[in-house]
Amino acid sequence: MEKLSVARTGRRVCRVSLWLTFLLVRVLTVDAQRADLPFSPGEELRYGAYYNWQFLWVNAGEVVFQTDTVRQNGQTEWLLEATGATYKAYDLFYTVRDTFRTLLTYPDFQPLHFYRAVNHGGHQSWQSYAFDRTARKISYVTRAKKSDPRQRELPLSTDVHDLLSQAYLFRKYNFDGLKKDEMIRFSMMTDEKPADFYFRYKGKEVVKTRNGRRFNCHKVSVWLMEGEFFPEGEDMLVWFTADKNHIPVMVETKIQIGAVKAIFLDANSLTYPLNSEIN
Repeated sequence: MEKLSVARTGRRVCRVSLWLTFLLVRVLTVDAQRADLPFSPGEELRYGAYYNWQFLWVNAGEVVFQTDTVRQNGQTEWLLEATGATYKAYDLFYTVRDTFRTLLTYPDFQPLHFYRAVNHGGHQSWQSYAFDRTARKISYVTRAKKSDPRQRELPLSTDVHDLLSQAYLFRKYNFDGLKKDEMIRFSMMTDEKPADFYFRYKGKEVVKTRNGRRFNCHKVSVWLMEGEFFPEGEDMLVWFTADKNHIPVMVETKIQIGAVKAIFLDANSLTYPLNSEIN
């Protein structure tokens, strides 16, 4: 029984912690609040994923976000990619290998194609969105291992984004222009349809990461829908660097059993100085 309990806990650690990092992406895109993109081709962000189990924070895996450009059909496009994997020690209990990838127009950052491939303990699934702005539609395809694909067409509303590109757009938001406890509503593509959410600005705080680095941050709370892992409520907290980069430093949320965190480890090729860090 103890071994079975550990294995189940390993599943929660790996699946929830890695998905938590991607849940940074539930964000608003408001034209009046936009500025220049705070990231450039070549940027890389790395995070550790942690699970709270019986008063212990367990380091379960790692997530990496990468930004680049590619040439396709004579056009330059943004390429965003996020990959998540459990550490080898956790692979013994439950293996996770996740890939999220988005192509967008350059430089105006409108999504063209989104792709997601997940492997959780051998259970594999794939999902894609193709954005057709001429026909004003989104073609959605999803498939699980050993099953037939499901296809659907959805209307394309103005300025809709997939979850990965929304994560980057959140970094453009003017947090300094918000009052404490001001609530902002937003919608985003989730699985087969758009969904409505909100975040609430909570002011500024100093955050210390597990490797001892300290940052001045903007703090927001995010409302989540109830699902397999998360209770419904305003239980997700996100801290963004209070500088021009707006890097997510830490994400913390309650789950059905325990809590999870995603914590910033390091970055390469940032566009602006990381002057929110307290030396």
